[in-house]
Order: sequence, then structure tokens, then C-alpha cells
Amino acid sequence: MNELSEFSALQLSLNDSDFVLKTQEQIAKDFGKFNLFFPEEFLTAALTKETIESFVAERIADLMQEGETRLLQLLYTIDLPEKEFLSLTTQADFLAQLSKRILYREAYKVYLRRKYS
Repeated sequence: MNELSEFSALQLSLNDSDFVLKTQEQIAKDFGKFNLFFPEEFLTAALTKETIESFVAERIADLMQEGETRLLQLLYTIDLPEKEFLSLTTQADFLAQLSKRILYREAYKVYLRRKYS
């Protein structure tokens, strides 16, 4: 399967509430390793992409207060390439773009787990 068709399949999966909830659980799990927690609704109800990205942006902002090293450790845990992160650092909407990339990377993990399990 090529990258474009996998991206399309991932996009479609993000319309499935069970898939979205599993993605939110994956996000909460990875962020939890850094003592960054989400409200209960994040783990119990499938949210919109925009709402998820907003929650993620808030947690990233919190983590950035601790320094760039902690943020890079989180991105390593999520498996978001440093090169991709660095390309976002000069953008005015940095937090929004990073949150979107994190959401898609975490969703991709869930997608692969479903596909190959």
C-alpha cells in the first residue's frame, strides 16, 4: 500500500468514533509518560479533530515551560521525526501545526495496530 492510500484510509478512520477514541487513548498514554494528563472526557468520548488538537496544544504549551529537551523527548516517544518538528518551529501557528502532526502520528499508530493485528 502506498503512502497516499494509507493516508486516505487514515483520514476515513478518523470518522469512526471507536477509532478516534482509541487514538485519544494512545495520545493520553504517551503524554502521561511525561505527567501530562487530559480531562476524563478525553478518555470517555470521541472528540472532534479540532478539539483533540486543542487539548494537545494545551499540553504541549505546558511541556514547553519545562524546556525544549522535554518536548523533544515527548516527540521521540510519539515517533515524530525531529526534522519534521524543526520545520514547524518557524511557523506562526507552531502549536496548531505540531498538534495536528501529533494527532495524525498517534492515529497512524492505531491504524497500523488495527491493520496488522
